[in-house]
Amino acid sequence: MSIPHTLLHRLRRTRTAGLVIGALVTVLGIGTVSTPAAAATSLSLKAYASGWGKVGPSRTTSIAEITVKVPANPVEFGLQFRAAKKSSGYRTKVGVDRQGKVSASFSRVASYKQSGLTGSRPLGFAVSPGDTLHLEATVAATSPVRLYLRAWKDGTTKPSSWLATSSDASTKRIKTAGATYLWARTPSGSPRVTLPFAVESVAAYTAAKAAAVGQPTSPPAASSPGDTFSIAVIGDTQDETNFADDTRFSDRTSWLAANKDALDLRYVLHTGDMVNWGWLDPPQYTHARNAMAILTAAGLPWSVTVGNHDTRAVGWNNIEGSTGYGGSAYERNPECVIKLSPQECKTTLLVRQTAEFNDSFPVGSLAGLGGTFEPGKIDNAWTSFTANDTKWLVLNLEFAPRRSAVEWARAVVASHPDHNVIIDTHYYLSGSGAISTSNAGYGETGGKYLYDEIVSKYANVKIVVSGHVGRYASRTDTNGGNTTVSYLGDKLDGGDNPVRVLTIDTASGQVTNTVYRRVKPGSEDRYSTGSAKISIIR
Repeated sequence: MSIPHTLLHRLRRTRTAGLVIGALVTVLGIGTVSTPAAAATSLSLKAYASGWGKVGPSRTTSIAEITVKVPANPVEFGLQFRAAKKSSGYRTKVGVDRQGKVSASFSRVASYKQSGLTGSRPLGFAVSPGDTLHLEATVAATSPVRLYLRAWKDGTTKPSSWLATSSDASTKRIKTAGATYLWARTPSGSPRVTLPFAVESVAAYTAAKAAAVGQPTSPPAASSPGDTFSIAVIGDTQDETNFADDTRFSDRTSWLAANKDALDLRYVLHTGDMVNWGWLDPPQYTHARNAMAILTAAGLPWSVTVGNHDTRAVGWNNIEGSTGYGGSAYERNPECVIKLSPQECKTTLLVRQTAEFNDSFPVGSLAGLGGTFEPGKIDNAWTSFTANDTKWLVLNLEFAPRRSAVEWARAVVASHPDHNVIIDTHYYLSGSGAISTSNAGYGETGGKYLYDEIVSKYANVKIVVSGHVGRYASRTDTNGGNTTVSYLGDKLDGGDNPVRVLTIDTASGQVTNTVYRRVKPGSEDRYSTGSAKISIIR
């Protein structure tokens, strides 16, 4: 994407959830000469500390435009005019919510304290991490003071009129000139943040010119808030269940529960490997049950798929001759033929032994249950839910599924053409993001078989999620005009507890996927984001 302003210094940055971006605008003296655009620079900010950068001279009425690369950590920033001191001025805040939607609000500042002038107004567009955001604003006149703002994403057309306006007729209104600053602040607990920005223009302006630009009538055409909802996808958690004092699993589900309304979260999927070798170490299942119970208590429906670590196929410490437990194939544990039998000690058979998993997560735990492949077993089951007048079917399939299970799944998909189908299975994409052609040494089939038999043949299959290998990846496949988006999510670095949030716009078909890491109630780090487009069945 080309950049129309040569002064913009593109830095690779991403935006975290809950980021608030503000354009602090106040206006100064009257004149007719524009100030030349400044070179790209940056502010260095400590945790919960404000910073200022000098932008322009003292005026009463000015217009200013800046471009900003959204940083990786939360920050507020913007232009501050009519600033006789750094502690005063008018602030025009542009907020970016967790779904990337942009809104604006106005306030007056005195002695560093803000007094709101208007409520938040949606601007009708959204941004993704790494986008460059243009902010142009002016504060004009004195009786009353009038504030104007427009914002747009780089590469899109600049709005022809103001997107938000306000006025201040109070006795506390600011009528005097002051310098122009870039202002920024980080929240409590934030690491040091470097905020890159560029001043595109600062010029003298008049109230008549500001009024001539035009008032906002309604936000630009965009999907309404009622058109979007989210689902969350949890990847392999087996390492998080080894020790009772490891809170990563419950931190994640607590974060999802706490952000249920903010994300408009409707459903949570787990892609398997819930535990490590829980059938031999029951406290692992206790740990997992307690974490998932947080979702149930919050009224969040969920579904789980069986991973290899959730079966009796795993349970050896990989030390020859040892009967110790670990994450390797249990068929090689000398204990296997004693605990079970020589006939049972085959991985292809043990991978279907899921009694302990079903005891901990009985099929009756699933909200909206529609059916199962085997009576009373959660291994292959489907559930359904509705969102924004659209129907969704979640189909969870066993690890490296049997052909008979795939045929059952095919029939479910075929008999629900009016549902948007999400397939949840432990192993579908390889670590590189390609569709796997392997059964991973466990079962009958692999990802390619599932793709050939179901994904590529049925237009109602919209999303496939999986884990087992690699880190985080995604791909899109189009067959007969239908696009299916597939997401891989296993692990990140040690100590992380990542979760993927898919925000689905049922009006446009836009799917925004955001991966958060180090999540716990009250905080999270944004790891990555991306988007794709699917067709929504209504």
